[in-house]
Amino acid sequence: MATFVGLGITPERREIFATEAGAAVIDERGRPILASSANNDLTLDETGNLRMVYDAEAVGEHARQRLQFFKGEWFLDPRIGVPWFEQVLGFSGSRPQVSEAIVKREILQTPGVTGLSGIETTFDRLVRGIRVSNVLVETQFDETVEV
Repeated sequence: MATFVGLGITPERREIFATEAGAAVIDERGRPILASSANNDLTLDETGNLRMVYDAEAVGEHARQRLQFFKGEWFLDPRIGVPWFEQVLGFSGSRPQVSEAIVKREILQTPGVTGLSGIETTFDRLVRGIRVSNVLVETQFDETVEV
C-alpha cells in the first residue's frame, strides 16, 4: 500500500494532439492533459482516468504544490502557504538569500522530503520576482525526484 498518493500534475504544456475524436494537449510522454491551459494541468492515464502518483513522485508533486500556495490563500487556515507577498515578491534586489531560504524551508518541511539535492533560484530585478527551477528533492523512499 502506498504511503503518499496524489493526482498527477503536468508542469508544462508540450503540444496539441488532434484526432477524429477531438483535440487534446499532451505532455512530453504522450499523455493527454485534462485542461488546455499552459501549466499545472491534471493528466489522464492510458485508460482516460485521472493519473495518480504514489510515494516518491507524490512527495515531489506535494513539494511543488506547496511552493505555488500563497500564504493566506486558504480561507480555513490563512497561516499556511509561502509568504510570497509578505517576504519575497516586490522587494528590492537585496533579498535573494532570504527568498531562497524561504523556498528551501517550504520544500524541506514537506512530509516525505528528507533532503534537497539541488535548486536554482534566479532573481529578476526588473519585475522583482524569483524563478525557482531544477529542484531535486530526496525522499524517504531513497529516491530523488524533480519538483
